[in-house]
Amino acid sequence: MKRLLILLTIFLNLATHSLEVNIGVENSWPPYADENGEGISSTIVVEAFRQVGVKVKLHIYPYTRIMEMTKRGELDGCYNVARDKVTNTEFIFGEEPILKTTASYYHPVGSEYKEKLVPGDKVALMRGYQYGDEFERNRDRYDETRVNTQEQILKLIERKRVNVGILADGSADFHIKRLNLEKVVKKGAVHFDLEVFLAFSKENHKSKKLAELLDEGINKLKEKGIYKDLLVGKKKGQKTLARNP
Repeated sequence: MKRLLILLTIFLNLATHSLEVNIGVENSWPPYADENGEGISSTIVVEAFRQVGVKVKLHIYPYTRIMEMTKRGELDGCYNVARDKVTNTEFIFGEEPILKTTASYYHPVGSEYKEKLVPGDKVALMRGYQYGDEFERNRDRYDETRVNTQEQILKLIERKRVNVGILADGSADFHIKRLNLEKVVKKGAVHFDLEVFLAFSKENHKSKKLAELLDEGINKLKEKGIYKDLLVGKKKGQKTLARNP
């Protein structure tokens, strides 16, 4: 009996270590995931899975495409996804977010400090992104413009085509400096606290197990003191406003 248990344990370990997952990563959210799929989120996902012996194959596409591919089961999962009423019905999630940050209002310099959205606001948003359940309940009060990149949101603000955009603060900071928009675009109040997850496909019978493995891997990174360093980012000069949970 003891020998059987040992053999079973070895078999299960080998099965886990032979796993390879196909994960979609968006191509337009630096410093979390850039046009090459590289960034803070990607590093955390790959390293967390590595902790539990799972190999990750990344597939780099626009955010809306990786979401659809995951829903259809063409990918095992995708990130960076925020949980809300809609995504909770469409995907399987673990308990641990990849990272936590904040998303805030950004508006033209010279305009009044933006504390909250009001009816009639012209709002620039990312196509396919989630902005919280409260926003969804009230979205018919606003005039939305949806675009494919964070840079496009900032350009709309610069040209005053919209009076406010909602961006994750780390990404906004990255692009505002890169585009020299410090004197043109300013930050308002925080829209919401953003938790970013890896969403797994409901079409894959292994998704629940994969979510558990990712949770385990993230917790191992934290226990080893690695996670906090990964939030800083690998590339020289890369900065994030992600918080250490």
